[in-house]
Amino acid sequence: MRFALALLLLVATAAGSVHAAMPEPGPAWTPAEVVRIQLEALRANGADDAGIATCFAFASPGNRRVTGPLARFARMIRQGPYALMLRYRDAEFHPVEVGSGVALQRVTLLDATMAVTYVFVLSRQGETACAECCPGCWMTDGVYIENVDRRVT
Repeated sequence: MRFALALLLLVATAAGSVHAAMPEPGPAWTPAEVVRIQLEALRANGADDAGIATCFAFASPGNRRVTGPLARFARMIRQGPYALMLRYRDAEFHPVEVGSGVALQRVTLLDATMAVTYVFVLSRQGETACAECCPGCWMTDGVYIENVDRRVT
């Protein structure tokens, strides 16, 4: 139910009827929900890059240090193998593997010309004095490409 509400807010935002209603990191989100929030935010991304900003908000502090600031992260998403995340037509979510504060979520995204399997690596954030952390939250440490299948249509 919680994910359905977040998805509704994302769709409403993409349609222009709600602004700044994007989900934010919180300890109640499961790893699977975090991945879905990030992917739906990217697919609903608009001219203001609110979807990319939402995805970046769910990135762990270590991930942000490597991929940020936000403008650099946005360029990375728009180019190369991550660009499919902005335009995919369908997604196949594989089972989440969770253990010892780390989770892996494989997701295959498809459009008319390709299918890419990404592996999201998430970790539960611990207690810290860092302002950008969310204690108890699942955040994405990295997204790796497992497979690219180019299709001829």
